[in-house]
Formats: sequence, structure tokens, C-alpha cells
Amino acid sequence: MGNDWEKLAGEQGEQIPSGRLGRALKFGRMGAKVAASTLMSRAGSLLSGQPGAEARQQAAELGAKHMVEVMGQLKGASMKIGQLLSADPELVPEGFSDALAGLQRNAPPMTWETVTRQIERALDRPVEAVFRSFDPEPLGAASIGQVHRAVLEDGRTVAVKIQYPGVIEALDSDIKTLGSMMTYARAVMDKRRLNAYLEEVRAVILQETDYMAEGRNLDRFADLLASQQGLRCPRPVMEWTRPGILVMEFVEGVKFDDALAEMPDGPRRQLLLDRWVSTFSWMFHELHELHADPHPGNFMLDADDNLVLLDFGCVRSYDPALTDGLLSVLDCCWQKTPARALEIYSRIDFGRDGFDVRSLDVEIVDGYHRILLEPFLVDAPFDFTHWKPAMEGKMFMLHNPSLFKLAPPPGVLTYFRVLSGIKGLLARVGGSVNVCRMAMDTAERRGLLSPNPKV
Repeated sequence: MGNDWEKLAGEQGEQIPSGRLGRALKFGRMGAKVAASTLMSRAGSLLSGQPGAEARQQAAELGAKHMVEVMGQLKGASMKIGQLLSADPELVPEGFSDALAGLQRNAPPMTWETVTRQIERALDRPVEAVFRSFDPEPLGAASIGQVHRAVLEDGRTVAVKIQYPGVIEALDSDIKTLGSMMTYARAVMDKRRLNAYLEEVRAVILQETDYMAEGRNLDRFADLLASQQGLRCPRPVMEWTRPGILVMEFVEGVKFDDALAEMPDGPRRQLLLDRWVSTFSWMFHELHELHADPHPGNFMLDADDNLVLLDFGCVRSYDPALTDGLLSVLDCCWQKTPARALEIYSRIDFGRDGFDVRSLDVEIVDGYHRILLEPFLVDAPFDFTHWKPAMEGKMFMLHNPSLFKLAPPPGVLTYFRVLSGIKGLLARVGGSVNVCRMAMDTAERRGLLSPNPKV
């Protein structure tokens, strides 16, 4: 780490476009490149006799390369879209997901000049008046801000998260521009699903830009996680935290998915996989809250094998009636009582435009459950590597369009997105977890498990 501020004049970084016109032009060029890649692949397939699937795959990979470059430069909504899409490889074609995953690891940082300007505006004093030393090389650059290691004047080593300039101001413009590019995006993703993601991204970014709120979340969850074996999160330093600057305890560790990838199969690896999944179950079903940004960059493994949760900018609270209701739907599956499941769906406000979900065909709903809830229906470790419920579920809905009216209530999309992120990580690292037994144990603790489940 260095405290020679002048030597940083030649550091590498990128200016983040904040003007609406400049951002729109970059979006436009990205869209044109993605569209051109698709057209060229189709033409090449016709001329060369190359299989259509192979041509589409190549177009997706080239399109992803263009999108990653621009999303990484623009940050904000555009980069968050890429991170969300990359969390679950099933959402986009193979190769496309791999390219987008780079947004979680190697996004271009902002310049040191921008970093110091943001800090000094937030704290109303020079950087060196607060920090004994400050590492100009960021630990990570994400969609809303980037993180640096530093030492406070009192000697504490901290992580400092600095928000990119103009994120909030550019949000609605970015969302509108991204929406207008649906024609290009449909080459790689279902339009209805992407529209839902755009709405989700806007809500997530508005919440994540308030670093004071995130500091309070960290303070609260530090105590909650300490009550659970093998879990922790950094504690905030609220004295130096502001809406655009978050200062917190520095925690040393290795990215969780990297640690799993290098770890041989065995009891230790399985314990960590089980802990990863059960942590989300505990938060959702027993705290009725959720760490709602499960992409791999937000989790580390420390030297004592604690799972370290980072980035509490997006925490969602839920009505216990909803979280218990979803557990009760699982109990209906275990008891083979799909009609009771429809009663529960009705009680927790599933159903589009006032549609009474109790009128749905119970056999169709039962078939849909067998697709989407497959890991929960067998009391044994489930291998997530090749499980692709989205594709099979979509085909089932196309053949049974009445299911489109089984729409979840507002807010549940976040929960589904978290489940998708968990599934995505388990698939990437080749994880097998007995989620059925976890769910049964949780249902029993909540008093929701019927006697003699039929699994």
C-alpha cells in the first residue's frame, strides 16, 4: 500500500461516461454491433452450410464480447444487467454467460482522480486527512462502485467502497435505452423475462446507491450472522460512512466459487456447499429477509473457513405469511395434495389481474411443480450441474398457457432471482446438495411439515 499521492498520476483507469448523450451513443454502438454479429452469423451459416445452432452460438459469444466491453465502461444499470444475466448460466446461451461473468471479476475501474474527487466530496476533507494510507489499486470494481483497501489514521485496516459518479442521475435514462434495445436482446433472452429484469435492476440500484443504509444493514447482520456457525460479514465504520462512501472492516479471504473450484470433493467441500445454501434458507424462512444479490463476487471464504457475506446494499424483507406459504407449497408436493397448493397460492396473492388460481387444473400445476421443484422432491443429494428447469418449464407453460396466470405477487421476483443465482453457482462448481432435507427440516421448525411426507 502506498501513501505517496503524487505517484498515482499515471495510474490506469477509465473515465465513466455520465452524460446522457455520451451513454446513449455507447449503447447505440453496442446494439449495432450485437445486431451485426447476429446478421453476419446467419449469412455465414447460409453461405458455408454451418449448422444454425453453431452459428447462433458464435454470434452470442461475439455479441457478449461487445456487451461486456460497453457494460463495464458504463457501470450502473447496464453493468448490473450483465451481472444478473451471468448469475445463472441457463438464462443465456453457453459462452454468453461466461463472457458476462467477467463483469463480476474484471470490470474496468474508475481513475484515481475520480476516486479522490468522490471521497473528498463525500467527507469534505482531503483523502490524506482521513487515511494513513490508501491503496490506489482497487480490490474490485462492480456495477455501483469499487472497493479499495486503506488504513485509517487510528491504524484500523478498512475496505472503502466508493460510488461511481452519476449512477443515480443516469439510471432512468439507462433503463429506457436498454429497454429500446430489446430487439437485439431477444436474440439471446426471452423479452418478457428481460423486461422483468429491467424493472428489478432499477429497484436494486436505487436501494444499493444508499451506502448509509448498507452500513446499517452490515451493522445489524454482523450480529445476526455471528449467531450462526461459520458465517460473518464485515462491520461498518459509520463515522466515515456517507451516502456515496462506505467504510468497513477489511476481511481477508478468497472468492467463494474460486475456493470451491480448487477444493477436492470431500466432507469439507460438502459442508461449505451445504452452508452456502442453508444460509439463504435461514435468512428467507426464519429471518424473513434476504441478501438479494447472490452473484459470486459477494461471497468469500476466510482462513478459518467462515463464509463471508459482502455487499448488503440490497436486502429485502418479506411477510412471514409469504415465506411460510412457499414452504407449505413444498409440503403439498411432499403430501401429493396439489389442490391444497392452489389454496395456498391464492392466500399469498399469486394470480394475474385478479385471476383466481384455485380454478387451475391441479394436474397441470402438479406437472409444473415436478419440473421447477425437482431438487426438493427427492430426499437425497441433488446434482445441479445439468439441471435446466427454465427451458423445460417454459415449454410446459407454452403447452399449458393457463399457467401464465399463476403470476407471483410483487417482490417475489427478487426471491426467484436469488434462487436462480444459487442454482447457477452450484451448477458451475458441480455442487450436489440435499435441498429437500434442508427444506423439510426448516418446515418442521416452522411447524409446517405434515406427518409422513411421501418422498
